[in-house]
Amino acid sequence: MSYVANDGLIQDELALAHPTMRFSAIIAGWLVATATAGLLYCAGLALGFAGFDAWNAAGSAKGVGIGTAVWMIITWAAALFIGGMFAAWFDGRNDDTSGALHGVTVWGLSLTTTALWLALGLGHAMSGHNEHMGGPGSDMHGGAPAMTPAVSVLDANIAYALTGRERGGSAPIVGAILAGQDDIATALLAADTGTSQDSAAASLQKLTPQIDAARSESKMAADKAAHYLSLTLWIAFISGFLALLASAVGGWLGAGHIHRVYHLRKYPVRRVA
Repeated sequence: MSYVANDGLIQDELALAHPTMRFSAIIAGWLVATATAGLLYCAGLALGFAGFDAWNAAGSAKGVGIGTAVWMIITWAAALFIGGMFAAWFDGRNDDTSGALHGVTVWGLSLTTTALWLALGLGHAMSGHNEHMGGPGSDMHGGAPAMTPAVSVLDANIAYALTGRERGGSAPIVGAILAGQDDIATALLAADTGTSQDSAAASLQKLTPQIDAARSESKMAADKAAHYLSLTLWIAFISGFLALLASAVGGWLGAGHIHRVYHLRKYPVRRVA
């Protein structure tokens, strides 16, 4: 508060300072949330391995999958609730709105860093896979399709028909067959074996039962992969949304109970000019 003289009168001039975000408190809350999530993930892994039964692998895998989804939701919500609350405590102001904003910012920082780590991990994994396969352009026969049992049988039959240095290069032929490109598969087989188009087509005609089974299994595998990917994305969405609510509530409660953290501490009095 300052005093300004105006026409012989003394008036009070109030300068209102709007509250600002304290990013040191946000980073500290994020560290607390990350550590809490790490502890909960360790506990989840311990429970998962303890509940796994090697004699009933299928049933155990289903139970572990459901438990993993539930535990991920609980972990995100609990960790961000604690992180938002600690961010409000580190901020040190008895302002519910400011505490909620600090909690939401902790959530945003956590989600961004998690997405960045996942992107870096997937990029590194894909890079290592390409190096293992010899690079994208080093081998025209690279990139084999997913090997279900029927696809493996079809691949073995086609590989048996190949001769010389081309033996073992059946992946592009199998890929063309699974994609429904029979003409391309026939041309590739004819080129690899050094026979005519008619002879290659006759060879593929003999494999009609194996081709039909491989196509059916490939479509089933694709549907299953899409189903599990959809479930994973829904679990990630629910986890992130509940974590957003939990972080806001944690920051709001932390700011509302700030007196419980600082009420016993003594601070030096500073005179403001």
